[in-house]
Amino acid sequence: MQLDLYIMYFFMYSIVGYVCEVTYCSIPAKHFVNRGFLYGPYLPIYGFGAMIVIVFFQRFSAYPILIFFAGMVSTSILEFFTSWILEIVFNAKLWDYSKYFANIKGRVCLLNSTLFGIMSVFVIYVLHPYTIKFISFIPIWMDAYVSRIILIGMCVDVTASIYGMASFQRQLEEVRKKGKELEERLAILQGETPANAFELLKVKMSDEFEEMKIRLNTSSRKIVNAFPSITSSNEETRLQIELLKMNMRNYREKMKMQKLKLKQKAKDISQEYAKRKDK
Repeated sequence: MQLDLYIMYFFMYSIVGYVCEVTYCSIPAKHFVNRGFLYGPYLPIYGFGAMIVIVFFQRFSAYPILIFFAGMVSTSILEFFTSWILEIVFNAKLWDYSKYFANIKGRVCLLNSTLFGIMSVFVIYVLHPYTIKFISFIPIWMDAYVSRIILIGMCVDVTASIYGMASFQRQLEEVRKKGKELEERLAILQGETPANAFELLKVKMSDEFEEMKIRLNTSSRKIVNAFPSITSSNEETRLQIELLKMNMRNYREKMKMQKLKLKQKAKDISQEYAKRKDK
């Protein structure tokens, strides 16, 4: 059935897109960046983009320039509206190209659109023929089962990922409310509570607030890593997200320093062992 084939093509190109995106982002960052909203190693937006190019533009394969520009425009439209819909749903812009040359509302930019055009040409003339051969090894009677497994797996992943993002949003809101509540309660208590008791209450409430922020930092690590340019139109939420990004950078630097210290310690132990052996 043609639909089963399209589902398998979509899944394959989602995986290819994930590999490309992770490579593209990890090399300049100098550490592994697990891109994507979902938990699995695939990016559906690339799968949808590839399917648009294959279904609508493969018939024009005699015109590579047309494939380039058609792929460039169509995938950029897809990225723009995906960004817009996700921002409405999650109240956060998961990627922001505002600092890039020739961008449209930070949702798409000329650099990425050009890369999408190049990838469209690559898909039509290089990748898709091999994808067809690869999938042809799957027995025809198994196509329906494989496609259904893919759909079920991705539906479960999407559900879990939406829950994770919703939890992230709730925690952001809880930290914001807790911060305001802490300021208000301390302002009231300061005038009504003896100095010693006030200081104890202040420490206790501050500790509770810090514990909540630590939980937020831990749970948000995947989202902040996957979308390093994530932002929000709400000023308070935007500042919270920027603080999370800064905390992540500090965390990475701390881990890097610890690794360097461990390497140096191992080196010193090795040298000391070598000296003793020589004696």
